[in-house]
Amino acid sequence: MKRNVLLRTGAFVGAAVLALTAPATAFAATGTFWYLSPHGVVRLTDPSDNVCHAIDAQGPLANETDRHAELYPNPDCEGPVNVTLNPGEYEPRSAARGVRFVP
Repeated sequence: MKRNVLLRTGAFVGAAVLALTAPATAFAATGTFWYLSPHGVVRLTDPSDNVCHAIDAQGPLANETDRHAELYPNPDCEGPVNVTLNPGEYEPRSAARGVRFVP
């Protein structure tokens, strides 16, 4: 009887340790963000959250994801946000160089 209790306790402690030390799951937006570049239409499908994506938007763009798209004037997403596009929003004119998707 004591052995069963010890085994169950050990299994529970082991599961708790694994749960606490497992790597964090990466999240991504669901949907597509598209923009017009000098080379044509570019699409980012299911882009990662909280990661700066370098873009070369020179015209219309649309956020068809389930996340907010923060547009930056530089490709490293440093400095202030120029525009935030909510899910489903379209911008007819933009000159963005970086985009970050945030929940």
